[in-house]
Amino acid sequence: MKGKAKIAIVGAGISGLSAGFFIRKLVGDRAAITIFERENRLGGTIGTSRENGYLADWGPNGFLDREPLTLEFVNDIELHDKLYPSNQKSEKRFIYRGKRLHEISANPMKFLASGLLSMRGKLRIGMEIFVPRKKNDDDESIFRFVERRIGREAAEILIDPMVSGIYGGDAEKLSLGACFPVMENMEKEYGGLIKAMFKKARENRKSGKKGGPAGPSGHLTSFRGGLFTLIERLENILGTSIHREEKVVSISKGNGNYRLNTSAGSYDFDHIIIATQSFVAGSILMELDRETAGLLGKIPYSNLAVCCQGYRLEDISRPVDGFGFLVPHNQNLYILGSIWTSVIFPEQAPEGFVLFRTMLGGAKDNKIIDRGEKALGELAHNQLATIMGIKKPPSFQKIIIWKEAIPQYTLGHRERLQRIEANLAKLGSLYLAGNAYTGIGLNDAIKRSFYIAETIAAVQTGNSSGN
Repeated sequence: MKGKAKIAIVGAGISGLSAGFFIRKLVGDRAAITIFERENRLGGTIGTSRENGYLADWGPNGFLDREPLTLEFVNDIELHDKLYPSNQKSEKRFIYRGKRLHEISANPMKFLASGLLSMRGKLRIGMEIFVPRKKNDDDESIFRFVERRIGREAAEILIDPMVSGIYGGDAEKLSLGACFPVMENMEKEYGGLIKAMFKKARENRKSGKKGGPAGPSGHLTSFRGGLFTLIERLENILGTSIHREEKVVSISKGNGNYRLNTSAGSYDFDHIIIATQSFVAGSILMELDRETAGLLGKIPYSNLAVCCQGYRLEDISRPVDGFGFLVPHNQNLYILGSIWTSVIFPEQAPEGFVLFRTMLGGAKDNKIIDRGEKALGELAHNQLATIMGIKKPPSFQKIIIWKEAIPQYTLGHRERLQRIEANLAKLGSLYLAGNAYTGIGLNDAIKRSFYIAETIAAVQTGNSSGN
């Protein structure tokens, strides 16, 4: 048994706060935790405005309930009774093409009957079964993979907007293996996407399992009161350990430990978890390890504007009857898409009103956020009004502008990550949490924080020699 460990966590977003909770759970009073947050507000990109009967999430709006670790975590912090599954009425999704919305259907007959793709584009998807698998292990962009397997039209109309919706990214620059490793493995293991779907379906029927080749899809879930309810709960649990408005500047080697230098002073710690954006982590590590700092600085981010706008339902001509829609870049709109928030989570708008969350920016249009809140709000409303048949201006509006919002897993990401992790292993007792490395979703962030906490717990109980 080792002595009481002094553990620092840099950053009080969901990654830093969940890491603090897991360490407290696994290590208990054998550790003293200090969390440093440069802002007064906690939560990072998670936030919820609660105004005039609306609940407007600033960033992510939920998580998929397929990850047992996240559900156990929610239960441990006693928020299980606040879980809010999405409404079944939000299952329909749309893509905008040719000045109208097309429903996306997984049913082959409905898909063939839709006007989303040309007949040539549909036939090209069917020819995927004859496309040979890639002969080398070179990193490949998402767009190139999809274009190679199911054709350019499908890549532009189906995959380009999906990547914008998830990553705010450019499908021609993002790594397939880093972003969608399951899709990469479908080709490697089964020889193609259609072959994988048929073979996995047969395997699932034999075993009685549910889900497609990528596994169970999960159900979008949030919390009553918006996603910020999660941050508020963690703040209540960890509040006395949090140093607000104290910026961490650098880390240096101390006498058998690490010295953490902040805007308010210097502290010595046995373990340090950096749960910030990767370029911030790089800046903090520059004095200690220039190579790792440089690698962290090479992970780019996309900018994003989230335009939350509320309208009277009677002022909208088109039915608001699904999850929302995405817009391919070749349709020449500024908006990336719009989520119909009050259909997904009905409590998030007053009775008789609807709430849309419309996104602008992303890796292909990073500079649009420089237009400012007023211009972005007008742009979002005008394009949304044309698509949805909205007759009047919004009665509620909240614009959130995120500079460096979403990390981009560009080509070479996995190789960079391997080098970063090898360097950290040599240093020992330094850990990187957050969504810039192994997954951008809330489930991914919580899982990474848990594994870090497990590693530290093993060191403190004598079951490991370090990370």
